Amino acid sequence: MLLVGEGSSRTKKNINAFLSIEDRDVQAIASYPLIKSISSICHGKGFPKAGDVDTLLKLPSLQKDGQLDRQLLSSIASMMSSRGFPKAGDVDTLLKLPSLQKDGQLDRQLLSSISSMMSSRGFPKAGDVDTLLKLPSLQKDGQLDRQLLSSISSICNGKGFPKAGDVDTLLKLPSLQKDGQLDRQLLSSISSMMSSRGFPKAGDVDTLLKLPSLQKDGQLDRQLLSSISSMMSSRGFPKAGDVDTLLKLPSLQKDGQLDRQLLSSISSICNGKGFPKAGDVDTLLKLPSLQKDGQLDRQLLRSISSICNGKGFPKAGDVDTLLKLPSLQKDGQLDRQLLSSISSMMSSRGFPKAGDVDTLLKLPSLQKDGQLDRQLLSSISSMMSSRGFPKAGDVDTLLKLPSLQKDGQLDRQLLSSISSICHGKGFPKAGDVDTLLKLPSLQKDGQLDRQLLSSISSMMSSRGFPKAGDVDTLLKLPSLQKDGQLDRQLLSSISSICHGKGFPKAGDVDTLLKLPSLQKDGQLDRQLLSSISSMMSSRGFPKAGDVDTLLKLPSLQKDGQLDRQLLSSISSICNGKGFPKAGDVDTLLKLPSLQKDGQLDRQLLSSISSICHGKGFPKAGDVDTLLKLPSLQKDGQLDRQLLSSISSICNGKGFPKAGDVDTLLKLPSLQKDGQLDRQLLSSISSI
Repeated sequence: MLLVGEGSSRTKKNINAFLSIEDRDVQAIASYPLIKSISSICHGKGFPKAGDVDTLLKLPSLQKDGQLDRQLLSSIASMMSSRGFPKAGDVDTLLKLPSLQKDGQLDRQLLSSISSMMSSRGFPKAGDVDTLLKLPSLQKDGQLDRQLLSSISSICNGKGFPKAGDVDTLLKLPSLQKDGQLDRQLLSSISSMMSSRGFPKAGDVDTLLKLPSLQKDGQLDRQLLSSISSMMSSRGFPKAGDVDTLLKLPSLQKDGQLDRQLLSSISSICNGKGFPKAGDVDTLLKLPSLQKDGQLDRQLLRSISSICNGKGFPKAGDVDTLLKLPSLQKDGQLDRQLLSSISSMMSSRGFPKAGDVDTLLKLPSLQKDGQLDRQLLSSISSMMSSRGFPKAGDVDTLLKLPSLQKDGQLDRQLLSSISSICHGKGFPKAGDVDTLLKLPSLQKDGQLDRQLLSSISSMMSSRGFPKAGDVDTLLKLPSLQKDGQLDRQLLSSISSICHGKGFPKAGDVDTLLKLPSLQKDGQLDRQLLSSISSMMSSRGFPKAGDVDTLLKLPSLQKDGQLDRQLLSSISSICNGKGFPKAGDVDTLLKLPSLQKDGQLDRQLLSSISSICHGKGFPKAGDVDTLLKLPSLQKDGQLDRQLLSSISSICNGKGFPKAGDVDTLLKLPSLQKDGQLDRQLLSSISSI
C-alpha cells in the first residue's frame, strides 16, 4: 500500500492513510511474515521500491511448489538485515553452493545456521562456508555434526564465521568432556548463555561449571545449570555471587533444600532476562491468588510461567484479573483445564485481554450441548500453541471442513491427528487437510485408515503436513511389508522412535530391522523391537553398536540368553530416555534391597520400574528408603501387595514421600476392623 505511486504525491497520502489505521490493525499488518522480512532487509534504509520488492519475491531460487518459500526468505532477510536488497545473482550463488546441498536439494537446516552467524553481515563467501562445514572438530562419523554446528551458530549469531582454532579450543575444553567425549548437554547450556556474544574464555567456563552451588553429590547439577542458562540466555556468564544469592533465596527452599520445580518456573519467566530480584520472587510466590490450602499452587504457577515465558515477572493485578475471569470459572472455582489451554496459546505472549478470552470461549463452533467443548478447545490450543488466540472465522472454517466430518458431525479423532501434526503451526489450509486425508496409501476398504494416520501424525508431530510422495515412500518400504501388506505393528514401533522427528530414511529403517541382535529364529524379534522403540521414543534411530551393547550386557542374560523380562523393566524405566549405561544397569540389578534368596527379585523390580517409568534409573538410597518404610512392612517383611498398589498410584511419577504413603495408608476411610482394607486400596490405586 505504501509503495503505490512511490515518489509522487500519492506516497504521502498512502503513508498518512497507514498512520491513521488503529494500532491493533497496524500490528496485524506489521506481523505479516513478508512484511517482517522486507522490513528487516530495509531497516534504516527507507521505504523500498515496489520493483525491488517484486524482483526479490519472484526470484526463481526463492520459489517452492510454485509459491514463495518463506523459510528461505527469512534466512536471506536475516543475513541482509539493514543492508538493503541483495542482487539476484548473489542469492542464486549462495543457495546453489555444493556444500549447502543434501540429497540434491538445498539443506535448509544448514542455511539456517549459516544465516544466524551472518545475521546483518551480508552473504558469506563460498570458500568460508566450505571451510567452516569441513572443520574436523565439527565432523561425526564422517559427516557434519549438525547439533554441534547449531550450538556454534548460536554463539556466533551476528558475529560472522568463527576461527577454526576457537572452535577447536571450545569443543576440547576438559570441563566440557564426559566419558571421553564432548558433553553436548553442557555445550547447549553454554551456547545459550553466550548466544550472540562470541566464544567464552576457557577460564570462565571452568569457573562457572565448578561453582560449589551448582554441584550435587560431587558432580555438576545439570538441572540447575539448565535453569541458570535459561535466565542468562544471550547475557553471558553470571557472577558466582549472583548464582549463590539466587539459589539460597528463602522463598525457593523446601524442606531445607532448593525447590527445583519452583526454580524452573522462575527460570521460564526470566528467560533471557537475567536473575530476578529477591523481592520480585517473594511477591509472586506469595500472591493470594496463587495459593491453595495455605500453600503455593504449583499448577497455577506453571500456567502463569508459560504465559510469561521470557516476559519477566507479571504484575499482581494482571494475575488476579486473569484467574478471576468469570469465563474461566466452573462451579465457583478456577477451571484449571481451561487455563491450561489458554496458557498454551499464550505461551511467551503475555497475559491475554479479558475480552479476547471471553470471545474465544463463547464461539458457537466450540459449544456442545450448550457448554464449552473442552476436547475441541484442546485441539485448537495445540495448533495455536504460542501463536495467540485464533480468529473466530478461522476456527469456524477449520471445524466445518467437509473432510473432517463424519455422519454429519465433526470427526474428533481426525481433528486430534491434524492437531498433532500442526502443533504450534497454526491452522492448516483446507487443501492440505484434504490432500492428506485422501491419499490412496492411507485408505483401507474405501475409507481412511485411522491407525495409519495416527502413526503418520506421531512422526510429523509439530512438523506440519508431509508430502504425499513421502507418505507413499514410507508405507511402501519393503522392510515394512508382511505377507504383501503393510506391517502395522512395525510401523507403530518406527513411529514411536521417530515421534516428532519426521519420516525416517529407508536405509535407517532397513538397518535397524535387519540388525542380527534383533533377530530370532530367522525373523525380526518384535518383542525386542518394542523394548528398543520404548527407550528410543522421540529420540530417533539408535546406532547398531548401541543396540548390540545393550542386548549383550551380562546382567541382562539368563541361562545364556537375553532375559526379556528384565529388558522390559529396564525399557520402562528408560522410556524416552535413550539407552542406559551398562554400569547403571548393573548397579540397579545388584542392589541388595532388590535381592531375594540370592537372586534378583523380579516382582520388586517390576514395581520399581512402574514407579520410575520414563524417569530414568532411581538412586540406591531412594529404593532402600521406599522398601524399608514401616508402613509397607507386615510381619517383619515387605508387604508386596501394598507396594504393588503404591506402585500403581505412582506409575511414572517417581518415588513417593514417606509422609504421603503413611497418610494414605492411615486414612480412616480405608480402614476396616482396625486394619487397612486392601481391597479398597486396590480399587483406589486402580483409579
